[in-house]
Amino acid sequence: MVSPDPGAPTPPSTAQLVRDACDRQPGAWRELAARYEGLVRAVVGSYRLQEADFADAVQNTWLRALERLHTVRDPDSLGGWLTTVARRECLALLARSRREAPTAMAEDQLVVQDPGPEAVVLAEEARRAVAHAVTELPVKPRALVSVLFSTPEPNYAEVSRLMGLPIGSIGPTRQRALQTLRCGLARVGQDVVAS
Repeated sequence: MVSPDPGAPTPPSTAQLVRDACDRQPGAWRELAARYEGLVRAVVGSYRLQEADFADAVQNTWLRALERLHTVRDPDSLGGWLTTVARRECLALLARSRREAPTAMAEDQLVVQDPGPEAVVLAEEARRAVAHAVTELPVKPRALVSVLFSTPEPNYAEVSRLMGLPIGSIGPTRQRALQTLRCGLARVGQDVVAS
């Protein structure tokens, strides 16, 4: 792992980024999105929505965040706040889809939604590449990634207890691990989704 440059500026805290984003400072919103995109996508992914609904829930979460960021009481707990917003967006989508679901559909009218053989092969290849990239992480980041992404709703207090890490270091450690994963996957030619 590369040591941080001692001359490099310290990244702003989440609280500072929230304040800057509320004040419409350039780059603050982009940095918040970069730090928390993976969390939002993981929360939404735990609801196993269809692809279009997944994209809508992620987008709606960020829209609500943009609209209501000024209402966050504890900016250092932005991850928990975004988790709640993402859950509510997923539940709203699920409720809406239940209301819109056709009721009397003949069995022969149903279309099979199974992925085709190409999609299955590509998904398995991507899964293997990610699993291999995770095994190349240093021990603590690898364990943190495993704990965070093997649990549908990771609780930082529980993760802190399990890993012996201060709560405040979980997010930055996670971010560095994901950046290392992105670089490793890019080296082997895998498309990388921002997280």
